[in-house]
Amino acid sequence: MLSLFMVVSLLFPGLLLAASTDSILDGAKKEGRLVLYTAMQPEDSTKLVELYRSRYPFVDATFFRAGSAPLLNRILTETRSNRVLFDVVSGKVADLLLLQMKGLLGRIISNELALYPDKFKDKQNRWVDIYNNYYTIAYNTGRLKSGEIPSRWEDLLDAKWNDGKIALEPRSYDWFFGMVTAWGREKTNDFMRKLNLNKPAFRDGNVLIANLLAAGEFPIAITYAHLVERLRARGAPVDWISVKPMIAAPISIAVAARPSHPNAATLFADMVLS
Repeated sequence: MLSLFMVVSLLFPGLLLAASTDSILDGAKKEGRLVLYTAMQPEDSTKLVELYRSRYPFVDATFFRAGSAPLLNRILTETRSNRVLFDVVSGKVADLLLLQMKGLLGRIISNELALYPDKFKDKQNRWVDIYNNYYTIAYNTGRLKSGEIPSRWEDLLDAKWNDGKIALEPRSYDWFFGMVTAWGREKTNDFMRKLNLNKPAFRDGNVLIANLLAAGEFPIAITYAHLVERLRARGAPVDWISVKPMIAAPISIAVAARPSHPNAATLFADMVLS
């Protein structure tokens, strides 16, 4: 015999959804706060938080922004001190996988999840890809003539680019594994070994690399295309190559396993996924 709950859920699913949404809204009003940890660009993070505030003005939403490695280290350091200060986190999927392995991510609750293909989300809904960053060959237009601009990854192996003329983030693991997927491990390892012989200039953070490229500290960088394009649009002497393969670095969103403001976190994740 069907229970009353089952009859209502079968005949009036929208009624239960509305009740659940009202419960989350009431919970968020009581919590009154949201803390986002993110590796997004400051202007992007600001716009996202401002949108959230406009929809849910009763929640004081704030964010802490840092590069991928510092952000991950901050979360792990806080965890060792038995402190969970973030409600929602966005960053490289590789970093979120590590947080998931350590039991630091909760389940995302959102009707929007059904619209995302399985390959773009965790099977347990611990994280969801929301956009990609793309690795490219970028260059300073003031330091390179048109005939000098590399057009292939292999062009970076030329000895003329040795001694710090190519900048690279030392933790570009997603670029490496993307190249392995595209080229195979043997070819990729050979490429990386030869690239290392050119002694690239390692700098922490792709934002820093893009800015230093624009300042002319080095003529070439392996970095994110959108960072270079943003600087180029503002008049900086930089540009980038549509190189093949173009390696994508998925950026994902997740909620904390023990958020201080779970309902506010649910509303934020649902807004982003929509």
